[in-house]
Amino acid sequence: MASAIASTQTHAPRAAARASARSERLRARAIEVLALTPSGLTADEIAAKLDESVLAVRPRVSELFHAGAIEKTGDRRPNASGLPAHVWKKTAAGA
Repeated sequence: MASAIASTQTHAPRAAARASARSERLRARAIEVLALTPSGLTADEIAAKLDESVLAVRPRVSELFHAGAIEKTGDRRPNASGLPAHVWKKTAAGA
């Protein structure tokens, strides 16, 4: 049992680093797709354009918003579940 715990402790930092790198790549790709779509996109639309799960993209959109890289356009469009979703665009200062 001790070796299983040691193995988990050894692999945890690497797994966290991979997850962090994936998150960074998704944020960068989301910014790229928004830069190519000045009218803006919902998180679901970003996910579709990136061929990624919306569950992976929505948190990245939130992170980009809180970092000031993207902003709400004021528009809303229905998402896959039919609910109104914010339309996002890259800010002038966006990465």
